[in-house]
Amino acid sequence: MEIKFKDSKPWLKEIEVTIDPETVKNKIEKITASYAHKTQIPGFRKGMAPQPILQKRYGATFEAMAVDEIIDESYKEIIETNKLQPITQAKVNDYVLSDDKTLKFELSFEIIPDFELKNYVGIKVKKQEPTGFDEEFDKRVKSLQERCATFTTLNRPAENDDYILSDYDILENDKPAGKKQNGVMIQVGSDKNMPEVNQVLVGAKSGDEKSATIIFKSDYPEPSLANRTLTYKFLVRDVKERNLPQIDDTFASDLGFKDLNELRNQINEEIIQDRAKIIDEDLKNQIYRYLTKEHAFEPPNVFVEQSYHEMLSEFNINDSEEAKQKLISHAQERAKFDIIVNRIAEKESIMPTPEQINQELQKFIAAGVKPEQVEPLRTNPNFIGRIVKNMVIDWLLQKAEIS
Repeated sequence: MEIKFKDSKPWLKEIEVTIDPETVKNKIEKITASYAHKTQIPGFRKGMAPQPILQKRYGATFEAMAVDEIIDESYKEIIETNKLQPITQAKVNDYVLSDDKTLKFELSFEIIPDFELKNYVGIKVKKQEPTGFDEEFDKRVKSLQERCATFTTLNRPAENDDYILSDYDILENDKPAGKKQNGVMIQVGSDKNMPEVNQVLVGAKSGDEKSATIIFKSDYPEPSLANRTLTYKFLVRDVKERNLPQIDDTFASDLGFKDLNELRNQINEEIIQDRAKIIDEDLKNQIYRYLTKEHAFEPPNVFVEQSYHEMLSEFNINDSEEAKQKLISHAQERAKFDIIVNRIAEKESIMPTPEQINQELQKFIAAGVKPEQVEPLRTNPNFIGRIVKNMVIDWLLQKAEIS
């Protein structure tokens, strides 16, 4: 067997293989012999037909079987001899079997490219100083206050900052473009509304029907709405005024707290915990950026595609050329980071124990997933891989130089 590597990418193995005629002929003869004793040919007893007769009748079939076996055996020998670890199924380009039985074919498959693991112990990261605590506290109190608001029906046309209780339909080309929404409370003049909606709702009265047509441009942030023209048809049921409760012990009691002081303490504790998570996430992002910057290799396409489709799912975006242009560089970076993390895990022997796997499974069960649906994850490579990834990141953070 002669092989020639003509790799066009560090992560792509492309191998030209030539098999000598003798090897091919021997394989054909072996396959022919293995079928001779069980083949029935008219004019001969079962298994007694001469090989030349078998070859004449089934030669093309035996040749194809021989080629398949040789390709499979050659592939296994090549990856074993060259210590390759394919991460995709090998593709076999059209083979050529010449008249003298010389066999030529090309194998291609993806591998994890070879790269030098840079220093990853003592990565320098900077810890954020928590800011905006008072503003966040006020924001959360206001949110609770708005949640507990009451509404009074008004007998006048709607003005800015009033609320409209409405049913509405969304139409596209005079056909429904979504499920009808009933009993929706809309704040008139809110910057959360499209300007066209605010425009038609100012002055609306109970019983009015209002219509707003909105043209979403190609660069609209929500891809599912881009390049669409939608008409919103509102049926105004009531115009209402919002009444915010006083922030006092009664307010706290209505929320299930002993008094206002206990409510304040609870909000403070939640902010502290959330700030800690944000700071921790920022430190991890710094490690991510450091490792992806320090390691200059191109990840295999299969991993990039996997990361890309994971991102589509995370962001609830449909696959398109526009989406690919926006996300593909991030998918490449994420795929590279995953490879680096796995290499560190191998070097540092970081693997979850059965107890740690069980702890992660319990989180799903606590969230309401049935145990029988969770159990298959115990041996799922992707699930285990996510646990390993988080363990490595936590390990790197413990070893980092934090200022």
